[in-house]
Amino acid sequence: MVIPIPNMPMPDGPLPPECVENAKRLKFSILGMIGSGAGRLVTAMLQDAIQQDLLAILNLFMSVVMGIFMLKDDEHLKVLYNFLAETICQQCAQECRHGMQCLMLFMMFTLINVVFDIISRLDQMSKMPYGFFLGSSIVAQAFAVYFSWQLFKQLRPTMEAAAANQMELGSAFSNLPMGARGGADPAQQRFLDETRENHPHPSGPETAQHVGGFQAFSGQGQRLGS
Repeated sequence: MVIPIPNMPMPDGPLPPECVENAKRLKFSILGMIGSGAGRLVTAMLQDAIQQDLLAILNLFMSVVMGIFMLKDDEHLKVLYNFLAETICQQCAQECRHGMQCLMLFMMFTLINVVFDIISRLDQMSKMPYGFFLGSSIVAQAFAVYFSWQLFKQLRPTMEAAAANQMELGSAFSNLPMGARGGADPAQQRFLDETRENHPHPSGPETAQHVGGFQAFSGQGQRLGS
């Protein structure tokens, strides 16, 4: 399954002041996902529901990991991020996205989790205490999706402005002369190199002698008409 994600540059570093409140609410939603997910796992094992709910719990864990990577600079979640980056998620920390670059992926993935939990696990709500943690995890994920969307709407003007600037810079660069782009075009440079190899410039004493003995005109001339 392919999830379409808008290709927009996401801000890196501190969030704008207007986004701080929604980022804080999103953090508490992720903490709620961690707590309810842990309770959901334990009670599922105790009440023999782990076989039916294992895949959904793994998806919840993946969503939590993406949320931690997204808010890796938060004062509370950075401890969890450092632990994951040094242990089971070390490769992801080196190669995958970080910070707000995970926002859209986290929002879409968590939304899918919510929809599938409601469709497939809603009839298990009556099994207490498993049903309590199941419902709590669904609510926490729903709040996480909502606050992610609110944060995305606040960041969208900044992202659109950054994308427009990149397009303008790319257009301006493509209109520059070849010499002003920091060097010759690779294909042109390769052609020049091959030409030099196949047709070396003549040099040495024979060439110098030939040049030195060159005469523009030799022989006996005759006047026309004589």
